[in-house]
Amino acid sequence: MPKLSIIILNHNTMDLLKQCLASIPAGHQIIVVDNASTDDSVAMVKKDFPKVELVQNKENLGYTKS
Repeated sequence: MPKLSIIILNHNTMDLLKQCLASIPAGHQIIVVDNASTDDSVAMVKKDFPKVELVQNKENLGYTKS
């Protein structure tokens, strides 16, 4: 069981997302909700952080609907 669950909402902030994910210590559950980014955020998460749970929205629903 993870010590902490972290949910990160993302939209076209690949570089900041990568820095954020890299800064989180092991042992935590990480969920990234991507709001239809057009940069390579999704590909980066899949490639560099395969243990991160990724939710891919087909449109940018904003913070309150995610």
